[in-house]
Amino acid sequence: MSLDDDFLEDDEMNMINEDEAASDSEAESLSDSDNEITEKLAEPTKTAVYNRDGLLDKLQDISWPEDVDWTHKLTVEIDQGPQAVDVNDDLAREMAFYTQALEGTRQAFSKLQEMGLPFLRPADYYAEMVKSDTHMEKVKSKLLYEKKQMEEAEERRKARDNKKMAKEVQSQKMKERAKQKKDEIESVKKWRKQRQQSGFSEKGGGAGELDLEFSNGKSFQRGGGGKKRPGVSPGDRSGGKGKAASRMGNKKREFRDSKFGHGGRKGLSKQNTAETTNDFKGGFRGGKAGGGNKRQKR
Repeated sequence: MSLDDDFLEDDEMNMINEDEAASDSEAESLSDSDNEITEKLAEPTKTAVYNRDGLLDKLQDISWPEDVDWTHKLTVEIDQGPQAVDVNDDLAREMAFYTQALEGTRQAFSKLQEMGLPFLRPADYYAEMVKSDTHMEKVKSKLLYEKKQMEEAEERRKARDNKKMAKEVQSQKMKERAKQKKDEIESVKKWRKQRQQSGFSEKGGGAGELDLEFSNGKSFQRGGGGKKRPGVSPGDRSGGKGKAASRMGNKKREFRDSKFGHGGRKGLSKQNTAETTNDFKGGFRGGKAGGGNKRQKR
């Protein structure tokens, strides 16, 4: 059998496989949905060549030699064990990947330590970053700004909560004060009622009854109901018990009162009245008839 016959047989097998795959895909698409559009597989060209031996030769050329050192390959083989992993289970599959990577890292770590090869980054090694320092500064400033905004929002929220709580406490205190005032007024009324029922107010002639005007809604006044005390100035808080005036001051006050009077209106002090008009005891001093008051010419 020649090489051309092999190529023809391979082409026929490929075409048969492609036809079967196309029929299977059409059946699946019809079963899933009638509206789904299936893609047509690309047909191989007539000049396509499948050279198996040539591909194996090229693979042998580019593959690693068997006697090459491990430091050039750095490959680690992990034995998963006899337990098979269900590829359709996402969690089990990802867990198998994680376990394989972790076990390979441990084996490579111990192998490199045994060989004495440095594989960790030195403390004074600075690699070139993918992004520039200017860009990272912008990112940092943006993160700090967002953090500050979050803190300010949290502070404002706390302030609102505290203000709300303070209002609730204040309203509660006002309610308690109003309740306490009401209870006190009710207790006073009850006390007065008991005194009236016991006849204590009648025996005392009404003197034993307390005049509690605030029970009727009036405000309490100090100092005897606002009565003015004689000899006490309105601004004197000592009740007239301040420092007494000195003796010399009293004499000066009496002299000034005798000279200037005690004040008051003085505009009409020289105005004639009916009594002064009809009083002729002092004689007539004015007018031309008197003539005696005029000075004689020399």
